[in-house]
Amino acid sequence: MTTRSGTPADGVLPHAMDAVIPRWDRRERHRLPVRADPHAVLRAAEELTWGEVPTFRRTMVTVGLGRTHLPPSHRVLSLFLDNGFEVLHRSDRQLVIGGIERISRQQPVVAMGADPATEFRSFDLPSHILIAFDFRHVDGVLTTETRVRCTDDRTRRIFGAYWFVIRPGSGAIRHVWLRGIRRRVERGA
Repeated sequence: MTTRSGTPADGVLPHAMDAVIPRWDRRERHRLPVRADPHAVLRAAEELTWGEVPTFRRTMVTVGLGRTHLPPSHRVLSLFLDNGFEVLHRSDRQLVIGGIERISRQQPVVAMGADPATEFRSFDLPSHILIAFDFRHVDGVLTTETRVRCTDDRTRRIFGAYWFVIRPGSGAIRHVWLRGIRRRVERGA
């Protein structure tokens, strides 16, 4: 599959994903109306716990074949941030998280240094997958987008097959995640 380029989503505010991962091989976007202050929405996205999204939690534990321990009181984003992913961008309306994985998954996520966004954007060693996802709140709509870039053709083919299998479940999880954030905002947590 050929690599695609992105353009700003709304033409008004710059979209940090375009700076962090301007080219991608796979992309998935979801949206949900959330009428609230953008700061409150992004804070809810950062602080959402596994206990607030039990369907998502059960799915992740099942996929991990019981090896994944997700206490209800732990933040959902900790699953990523505690396992090598980094905050690549944070503003008053958007949070971007990203990580670089080896296609074998037998080795940990590639560690990024002092400037993770720059390292992420320029990374090109073969047999790796760059994964970035965001939460963005503009004009009363919360969106999440996931972009994936593979660093070579072999990795692109392998990941393409994997994406074909996981995409429907991944989309369902994203909707659960967005609804969990909205519920947290509505409760005023």
